[in-house]
Amino acid sequence: MSALFFLWQQSTVDARLLSSILLVVFALLLIFAMILGYFLWRRHNSRQRLYERIAELEALGNAGRAIVAANLDVEELCALIAGEVSHIIPTLTFQIGLFRDEFYDIVFWRINGIRQPARRFDLTENSGLVGYVRDSKEPLLIRDFEQELADLPAQPRYVSDKPPRSAAFLPLISGDAVIGVMAAQSSEPARFAEADLRLLSILANQTAVAIENAQLFKREKMRAARLELVGQVAREVNGLIDLDEIFHRVVTLTQATFGYHPVSIGQIDFESGEAILQASTLTDLTPGEHLIEFGSGLVGAALAEQETIVVNDVADDRRYNEALPGLPESATASTRAEIAIPLRTQAEIVGVLDVQSDQADVFTPDEVRVLEALAAQVAIAIQNARLFARQREQAWLTSAQLQVVDTIARSHSLDELLESTTLLTLMLVGLDCCAVLLWDREELAYRGGHIAGKAAMNVTDFRELSMPIGQWAPLDAVHVGMESISTEQPPPWLPAGPFQVHSLIPLIAKGDMVGILLVSPPDDPHGLEEGFNQTQKELLLDIASQMAQGIERDMLAEAQQEEAWVNTALFQVAEAVNSLIDLNEILDTIVRYVPLLVGVETCLIMTWDDEKQLFRFRSVYGVSEKGAALLTRTALAPAEFQAIKAQAEDPLAPATTAYSLDLPHWMRQIFATDTVQAFPLNARGDLVGLMAVTMDRADRPVTGRRLTILTGIAHQAATAVVNDQLYKEAAVRERLEQELDLARTIQHSLMPSGSPEIAGCSVGSLWRAARQVSGDFYDFLQFRDGRWGIVIADVADKGVPAALFMAMSRTILRSSAYGRRGPAGVLSRVNDLICQDNSSDLFVTLFYAIWDPAKSTLTYANGGHNPPLLVKNDGELLKLSTPGIALGVLPEMHFEERKLTFAPGDLLVMYTDGVTEAMNTAYDEFGLERLLHTIEAGNGQDARGIVRGIASAVSDFAGPAGQFDDITLVVLKRDAE
Repeated sequence: MSALFFLWQQSTVDARLLSSILLVVFALLLIFAMILGYFLWRRHNSRQRLYERIAELEALGNAGRAIVAANLDVEELCALIAGEVSHIIPTLTFQIGLFRDEFYDIVFWRINGIRQPARRFDLTENSGLVGYVRDSKEPLLIRDFEQELADLPAQPRYVSDKPPRSAAFLPLISGDAVIGVMAAQSSEPARFAEADLRLLSILANQTAVAIENAQLFKREKMRAARLELVGQVAREVNGLIDLDEIFHRVVTLTQATFGYHPVSIGQIDFESGEAILQASTLTDLTPGEHLIEFGSGLVGAALAEQETIVVNDVADDRRYNEALPGLPESATASTRAEIAIPLRTQAEIVGVLDVQSDQADVFTPDEVRVLEALAAQVAIAIQNARLFARQREQAWLTSAQLQVVDTIARSHSLDELLESTTLLTLMLVGLDCCAVLLWDREELAYRGGHIAGKAAMNVTDFRELSMPIGQWAPLDAVHVGMESISTEQPPPWLPAGPFQVHSLIPLIAKGDMVGILLVSPPDDPHGLEEGFNQTQKELLLDIASQMAQGIERDMLAEAQQEEAWVNTALFQVAEAVNSLIDLNEILDTIVRYVPLLVGVETCLIMTWDDEKQLFRFRSVYGVSEKGAALLTRTALAPAEFQAIKAQAEDPLAPATTAYSLDLPHWMRQIFATDTVQAFPLNARGDLVGLMAVTMDRADRPVTGRRLTILTGIAHQAATAVVNDQLYKEAAVRERLEQELDLARTIQHSLMPSGSPEIAGCSVGSLWRAARQVSGDFYDFLQFRDGRWGIVIADVADKGVPAALFMAMSRTILRSSAYGRRGPAGVLSRVNDLICQDNSSDLFVTLFYAIWDPAKSTLTYANGGHNPPLLVKNDGELLKLSTPGIALGVLPEMHFEERKLTFAPGDLLVMYTDGVTEAMNTAYDEFGLERLLHTIEAGNGQDARGIVRGIASAVSDFAGPAGQFDDITLVVLKRDAE
């Protein structure tokens, strides 16, 4: 049983084991089947994804090929890309936008399958999701806006009442920059997945490259087109010679090619220097009437700074002026950007080109360069047109000038010259009126020459016209200033009428006024300065110059005839005057000639007595014998001649002016008139007399030929008076010279005839006067006992007084010296005698010594003289000065006497101050030091040699300065053993 039970039990276990095994096997089979099924499912899915991937790649390839083959236009390219995206990811809302600074421009935009117009968004304050994508450079997938709104990196900006539920934003990256954003949107949540984002990313990369190339192509195409414009403008405007046509073509071509509006151009007027607006694409502008103020607005600033001014946002520049000159602000209200470029040539700024746009940030650096190249071509065209216009004007001006020269050269008389030139001027310049006024030197007034054009006076009446200075103020101003002026004041011959400006041009020949050219431009309020252009002004001035020369030529012939007559008249007077010597005869002859030559009633000549301050009557003609006798015995008292002398010596009046003088009451009876025409007799800058005449008519002035003759005769009369004075002065000087020569001879005879021969010594002397006579003297007195008196003296003055005082002093000294033995006693006696007889303030310095040859001693006394110099044989220097003043100053003076012994070779030099005070041209004195040096240099010679050496040294030192003081030298030298 137990075995059976065991077997049964064992069989049960095996059955269970088998069941378990079967279950395991079944499970394994099931697992295998599941694994096999999963593998087969994965394989199916992989193949399906492979098919999808292939389809995606094919779609991307097709899109890439389409993008590459597309026309390189940004808008068309974006539309093509949108179509290709719809093939890859079906979406009804799609956009491609590009960044431009802080703006986002949607180039292609489709919402729910409907194409929307392009639109710009300002990202300055809220850049939104596109701003985030631009900044992060990463794609952004939003499955559901409603659920993810709080977690979004930026707040979306909606433009629709039904915003999208899901979206995919992809950056368009070119290089390192994000140029735009491509976005797909849907109204369904979770419409886009990562796979979609991946496909769009690939397409976005291709799109960025394509758009960048398209933009580059567009820029290059535009740049090429605009460069072509520059060439086109250059070709067109360089072929033009009319400036207005150049200005019009420039603005129209610039607008047509660049698309900017308004385009305006201004020109610098080369005459006035003002900037004037000439042309514009604004139809309301009248060219040539509006000034551009330098420094005002961007256009004025560009002219003032002479630099291109670029403003891509006019709101940010204070210089922007909304209105161009002459236009209302509304004409340029839409302007957002502006560029002003000066039109510059090598030499100058000729104008300005102004370009405006209704879009900001349009003037890129490339754009600026193209516009500047255009401006350079325009400037060249303007300059060429100007040069052509100037050459044409210059040719016309030259032709007109030749006509004027030929007309003046062909004229045979002054009237013919005036008539032909006024008519020619009227025609050439286009005047309303042309007139010539001639200056009459005789009448001191302007008279009519000729008039042509619209005038209120015929030629005959005009030639009778006479206008003295003071009648018409503008005429006076031109006459005095000799410069052209314009005036609104009508000339006296025109009645008061409509407003008109008259220009007065002086006719000047050889620095003198010969007339005035008066011109009136037709209906112009500006006159010469602004009423005529530069060519007309130049022609008028040339006509005035040529006319003045022609007038001067015709007047010269008449003047030469008059001059010949005047010279003949003056020659007759001069011949008569030169044949006489006595002044009274000369003046009598002159007063008789004057009425014959000039046609005056009476003539009177007075001479000025400077000592008594009186006019003395010398000669008169044309009055009664009683009147003549009264005049010749009378002189004008100071009260009567004061006014005459004051006017005659007026320094402001020229010497040739005739003065109208009122006569004293008693003289009016003699001359039968209240006034006379007086001519001062001036010579050597002094008034020496007066010639007066009375005219045949009291109101007739002394002018022109009469004035010339009377002035010449007055000059000859003055010369005669001065010559008479000179003759008298010369006679006095001659007598004085003779007396001085005699005085010099006498004085020279008072001097020693030479130096004495004294035993045991040598003596030298020199006396040289600075003038004809001298105040220095020296003398040698020989006594009976063998001694010698030696004198040297200097009177404190020069000339004749000093010479006379010297002679007196010498006489007193010699008489006193022989009566007394000691030098001191002699000087005291001489001083007393001089003081006793001296009534002047003169005095004399005197050195007196007695030389004893036997004992070789010198006893001396000094009366204020320069101390003599004793040079010992051993070189020691002694000055022989003793107390004592000059002689003739104070009486009863005592002088000290001294004595010294000469050793062999000792030298004594006595001199006056003319030696040491000799002066050169540098005002340096010869001085004692130079004197000592000269003595030392010549000590080896005898006394005469030393004197010659000192004299030569002083002369060499003074040089051209010469000698201004008397020089006296006495030298005593003991012989060596």
